Amino acid sequence: MTTNSVNGVLEGLVAQRVASRIWAKDPSVWPSPDDGGDPASNTLGWLQLPIGLPRLIEQFQEARSNLAKDEIADIVVLGMGGSSMTTLTLQSMLSDGESSSPKLRVLDTVHPDSVRDTSESIDPSKTLFVISSKSGSTVEPLSLESHFRNFTPKTGSEAGRRNFAAFTDPGTPMSERARNGEFGTWISTPLDVGGRFSALSTFGIAPAVFAGLSLEGVADNAVRMAQECSADSPTNPGLQLGAFLGANALNGKDKVTVVTSPEYAAFGLWIDQLLAESTGKHEKGLVPVTGEPILSAERYSEDRQFVFIGSKTEIELRSKLEELGHPVFTVEVDDASDIGGEFFRWEFATAVAGSVLEIYPFDQPDVETAKQRARDLVGIERSESTGSCVEEVVEAIGHQSAGTYISIVAFLPESREVTDAFNRLRQAITLANGIPTTFGYGPRYLHSTGQLFKGGPKNNLVIGFVSGKYDDLPIPGAEYTFGELLNAQAQGDFAVMREVGQSVKEIYTDTDPVDVVEKITTALVSL
Repeated sequence: MTTNSVNGVLEGLVAQRVASRIWAKDPSVWPSPDDGGDPASNTLGWLQLPIGLPRLIEQFQEARSNLAKDEIADIVVLGMGGSSMTTLTLQSMLSDGESSSPKLRVLDTVHPDSVRDTSESIDPSKTLFVISSKSGSTVEPLSLESHFRNFTPKTGSEAGRRNFAAFTDPGTPMSERARNGEFGTWISTPLDVGGRFSALSTFGIAPAVFAGLSLEGVADNAVRMAQECSADSPTNPGLQLGAFLGANALNGKDKVTVVTSPEYAAFGLWIDQLLAESTGKHEKGLVPVTGEPILSAERYSEDRQFVFIGSKTEIELRSKLEELGHPVFTVEVDDASDIGGEFFRWEFATAVAGSVLEIYPFDQPDVETAKQRARDLVGIERSESTGSCVEEVVEAIGHQSAGTYISIVAFLPESREVTDAFNRLRQAITLANGIPTTFGYGPRYLHSTGQLFKGGPKNNLVIGFVSGKYDDLPIPGAEYTFGELLNAQAQGDFAVMREVGQSVKEIYTDTDPVDVVEKITTALVSL
């Protein structure tokens, strides 16, 4: 393999004026999109978002005053992927550990238990439901909307309609419903901005402003970073990061291990989608490894590159990794408001890395396949013989070799207890055989890393956990329930991943999933 130095790649990007060409929307920076994919000229609207951000924030602050008049106590964002990831990040980083006012919530799952928990924790008459979908046809938020419209009193009245806001592109089915008066508010989203590049658009900004989070510093940092990313210069921070990501991947170090300071932990979810969905296609791709338990430097495999976010983050580990020859990139941040600049830096760097890797970063050709398979499976009962036992999963983990990775996906209700159990499992896997791991809740990951799992390199063992027992919940107006939708999404995605060549082991559990996860962890520790 030819060694591609980061400095050499960066010099090439500067010489080829890649930064200027991206800003000029030059499609020759990347290969052509797949059939049906939008051309680059129709997908680069995110470049202009920072300059309009102060006015956008001001506009939404005016709308926030109306929420106070209506005594809105909760804002519940019903969205998936790019329609919700930024809200999750800003909520975590800017609330200072205290509840916002109104309280900001994100519901990006159709698990019946989670839907019921949210329903029972709010007063629907004092809640603004934000149905967030670029296409206006995403099944999860539309199913959740049906539930909460049925759950909310007086939904047929003007008072009921005021509790629902539509965030969607012009010309979508949802926008037509908004024109017909089904929503109290319709906020149009930009047609030329893809979901995962929409952090600084309505999708990411409006819910945070509605909840009273301060975004002025976020906007200032986004503008500054956009300006810095405009130059054909080796000091361009987006070119620097993009060259680092791309050059190391060309050298076989495609596992992008992101280590953050505590306040930036939620940013990892956003990075997951941006990198995986943008680059995971045609059996190539950057594999984001985020939220991973910290190990000693000697435990990390040779197929990794490391990005540290926060100058004081794990200084000793960073130094040791550099001593051992691992590639390390440090993102300096001063405070949480720097997230505005980091959204833009990573978007620009991902576009640059796509050019380096000869990948078109603005389409997602393999996502629709799993969606169609889920539609085909809705209402079909799972066979009793489906699934793997703990011993089979442990054996499969033990057979993984260097260069591979393991993805744990959980179609379970999200909780701190469950997440901690999977983190212990991730640590046990890497200690046992050095293999990197990723983790994501379903169906969230379907709109995030799912593209990588199906379109990226065929070097992944996917271990899926699915609730086998719960109190199901009907979806008003649908011929299937939330539980049937969840199971169809899980089975459909597992089937498609197998068909494209990934190895998949799935566990259906009727008991506490933490107990099952601990059994696998204990078995690995004893190896």
